[in-house]
Amino acid sequence: MEYAFPDAEDASLPCGRTHVSQLREEDMLSSEEREKFALCVMNEVRRWPGVETRPLSSPTEPGETDGVEFRLFGRQIGHVHTDCSVHLALTKALKESVVEEHLAEPVDFAPTSGWAMFSPSTATDASRAIWLLRLNYIRLRRQRMTPLAAAASEVLQKHEAALGAISTTVCQVLKRTQARSRPRPLPSLGA
Repeated sequence: MEYAFPDAEDASLPCGRTHVSQLREEDMLSSEEREKFALCVMNEVRRWPGVETRPLSSPTEPGETDGVEFRLFGRQIGHVHTDCSVHLALTKALKESVVEEHLAEPVDFAPTSGWAMFSPSTATDASRAIWLLRLNYIRLRRQRMTPLAAAASEVLQKHEAALGAISTTVCQVLKRTQARSRPRPLPSLGA
C-alpha cells in the first residue's frame, strides 16, 4: 500500500532499516542532513499544544544527552536520537499495525514491547517521522478525553486531518485507544 507523506520529496523511500548500525555508510545521513532532519522534526512537534521537549539522557554515557524527547501529559510521545533514529512508545497493537504497514520497525532490544523505530534515509524523511510522532500524540490526547470530548476537539480534528490517508487497520487501532467511557486521569505532579 502506498502512503502520501506531506512535504516529502520522495515518499517511495523505504521507511527505515532494521537498525542504524546495519546501514551502509552511503545510506546514512550526512551531518548537514541530520541537522536539517532534527530541526524540522523538533520545530514541528514542539508547536503542538501541550508538548514539552527535554534532552534525552544517553543510555551509555551518564550525564550526556543523546537527542530530544517529546512528552505530553508526562508521557513520552517519542524521541529523536542524535543519529536521527526516532523511537516511539506505542501500544502493542498500534506498533504491530504500523510495523505490518511498513511505517516503522520494532526496536531490536525490545521486540515484544510497544516500542517502534524509524530510521531516516534522507532529511526529507522528517515528514515520516512527524507523521509517526503525530499518530502517538493523537493516541495520548485521546486517552485523556471522553469519546464525546474527543469528537468535539478542534486540536484532535486538526491533527487527525494532518495524518492524511493511513490504513484502515491503523485507524481502527488508533480509535480503540478512545474506547473508554472515562478518560485516564492526568499524572500527579507529586509533592
